[in-house]
Amino acid sequence: MGNVPTDRAVAQTAVDDDRAAIDTLLAERAAAVLEGDRAAFMATIAPDSEDFVKRQRRLFRGLSDVPLAAFRYRVAWERRGDLVRAQDRARYPGADRVSIPLTEERYRIEGFDRREAVEDLFYTYVKRDGRWMIAEDSDLNDLTMYSARHLWDFGPLRIRRSEHFLLFEHLCEERECQSVGADFLDLAERGLQRARGYWDGPFKRRIVVLVPHSGRELKRIIQSTFDLEDFVAFAYSTVDPTDGIDYTGHRIIPNPRAFEGRAADSVLQILAHELLHVATRDSAGPFVPVFVDEGFADYVGYAGDPGALAFFNSDVAAGLFNGQLPEDFEFTVGDGTDIFRSYQKAQSAVRFFIERFGIDAFNRFYRVLGRKEIAAGTARFHIDRSFRVTTGMSYDAFQRAWTSSIAS
Repeated sequence: MGNVPTDRAVAQTAVDDDRAAIDTLLAERAAAVLEGDRAAFMATIAPDSEDFVKRQRRLFRGLSDVPLAAFRYRVAWERRGDLVRAQDRARYPGADRVSIPLTEERYRIEGFDRREAVEDLFYTYVKRDGRWMIAEDSDLNDLTMYSARHLWDFGPLRIRRSEHFLLFEHLCEERECQSVGADFLDLAERGLQRARGYWDGPFKRRIVVLVPHSGRELKRIIQSTFDLEDFVAFAYSTVDPTDGIDYTGHRIIPNPRAFEGRAADSVLQILAHELLHVATRDSAGPFVPVFVDEGFADYVGYAGDPGALAFFNSDVAAGLFNGQLPEDFEFTVGDGTDIFRSYQKAQSAVRFFIERFGIDAFNRFYRVLGRKEIAAGTARFHIDRSFRVTTGMSYDAFQRAWTSSIAS
């Protein structure tokens, strides 16, 4: 007599079958994107939410403007499991099953992404009459688990190109558009040259720029939890968790309102700053503190010019600081003066490092610090170790030397 399957085995088989069906659904959806098949794409959407259906139509229209080299989805059951709650199931009466795993969207833009950009989506999958469909992507917003939003989620795009840049911006009436200016890409090319002069590591010099239509759109794209009024641009990357921590999908995202009326030299400084972030991103790791990243980017943005740096650092040079290197939270918490002073301290400390030990030593310091991904020890332990390896000084000794240099 053969073995009789246990209840647990039967249940597991049903789970495996459902997961395989969801994989098939996502493969059909991805193929529809690559083939430009709107009907097949919309066939993956359940009709439960009119708003979601409308947003998916707009997403497909926007995606049609993106030159994709690859596009796929992967359900990452191993990362979060099934996040569905009783209240989520209650939203979909009549559904045989409801599931909310973490779904990874993986894509490459033709000619610009070497590796897949990876974005997290919290799709709600519903099963009715034996068929799985996607019903929503915002059911976990109350838990601050937000599905990714791209520029192309918000409407049609137009593209501008230069030798090293691909710029996406919205199609809209001129009177409603916030623009970064006709000379933006020329200044970006100059900013890239400036960044290359200070970073000796390899980095891919073909970069995507995304220009949001509004501050609200920008905030949603980068999932910001802080006020963006004091920030002019962002270097954004996705994280591929497949093998440790791998930063991919590098993008420059300007805050267009902050570029209105800005002089070309100022735009160049901003772009060099952000492009330095892109340059170092492949060497970065979770133990690199914000003051190292931002201080270096500001130093490069001003091309190490003593006069410009002295003006930028006027508060710190006047002794209006606490003598401590800024903590990560100080770059986003507080009023505009507090945040700006954190940037001043960071740039002043990096300038002191480079003037004392040289740019090559700083490049090595950054790589040693960024090399650690998942390792024992606190962030302070790892930065202290990197200081000792590259300068012979501890973190505390460096901080005292930097503070003394300003006092003197």
